[in-house]
Amino acid sequence: MYVCGVTPYDVGHLGHALVYVVQDTLRRWFEFNAYEVRHVQNITDIDDDMIRKSRELSVTIPALTDQNHRIYLEEMDALAVQRPESFPRVSAHIPEIIEMVSSLVSSEHAYEVDGYVFFDRSQTPAFGRLSGRTQEELRTGPRTDTMPDEPDHLKRDPLDFLVWQPSTDEGATFASPWGPGRPGWHIECSAMARTTLGDQIDVHGGGRDLAYPHHDSEIVQTECVTGTGPSVRYWVHNGTMGLAGVKMSKSLGNLVKVSELLAAGHTPDAIRLLLLSVHYRDDRDFSEEALNVQEENATLLRRVAERGVTDGADALRAEPFRNAFMDAMDNDLNTPEAIRALLQLAREIDSGDVTGETAVPALVELADVLGLTLGKER
Repeated sequence: MYVCGVTPYDVGHLGHALVYVVQDTLRRWFEFNAYEVRHVQNITDIDDDMIRKSRELSVTIPALTDQNHRIYLEEMDALAVQRPESFPRVSAHIPEIIEMVSSLVSSEHAYEVDGYVFFDRSQTPAFGRLSGRTQEELRTGPRTDTMPDEPDHLKRDPLDFLVWQPSTDEGATFASPWGPGRPGWHIECSAMARTTLGDQIDVHGGGRDLAYPHHDSEIVQTECVTGTGPSVRYWVHNGTMGLAGVKMSKSLGNLVKVSELLAAGHTPDAIRLLLLSVHYRDDRDFSEEALNVQEENATLLRRVAERGVTDGADALRAEPFRNAFMDAMDNDLNTPEAIRALLQLAREIDSGDVTGETAVPALVELADVLGLTLGKER
């Protein structure tokens, strides 16, 4: 699994938590089914926002990265998000990035203009297939809020995208065959994914807003370098988290932060249940009322789990609920249905209708797949 990680120019918010809780739940489901998972999540420490923010705060880029990534880890730890095997940083993979850019230039899949290197999209007519957009739609459609500013006047075609650019910014400038500079955004993930996981990845995750241009660009540049495809077998994109109908973003400042919810007394289990109570592909708005409902559900699950194992005549009474949970998870990670099955099992145990000796252990086992701690320290 390769998951697009944070750009730590500032602290995160509930929209970021949605991405990583979803991906953590997917990983847990793989591991529940006895898959061995190698999970990698990058840190984008070289980009426009990192440069801007480090200047504003008069701190180095590494110091800014360390500070905000530490806060991110603390919040994810609080939500029982398992840490990936590695957190590769862009700044540590410049040689691999330059090697990929050089390969693209040598094969004429990229071209250099005044120290900029652009990917030549004309040779990859399938560009845009991941986001489901035609070439015309890519040209005429609205820009997404993830679209970086690029010197379009230097490009052969507006759809060509940047893989290297000139730079003199302290901490973000590296020697290259095209002069001092730094990578374009998309090539960073291609290089880090190849270095850590190889030419083909089983699962690549991230927010749906990254499908274009970021992931569409990753696909074509990686496959042009490796000569093999698909570069990713399965893409897992989650929807967005909004507030009052507007997508949460650091640039807009319309944020709900995990740390603030925890400080207000909300439990990690309730926050995870809230994030997983809507199908991962769907957009959703944050709601304090919905979070309070999940607090009630988390309390029920914790209370039932604390009852411990009870004797009963039918040790298989919990099995239908377990099967319903597993069927839901196998159906495109349908966590809302899985949660319903889990809560139904909890209510049956709570009412005494299910008293078999496997009921509580089954509830605890399935809750762990959703990353619920049931009030216990990990």
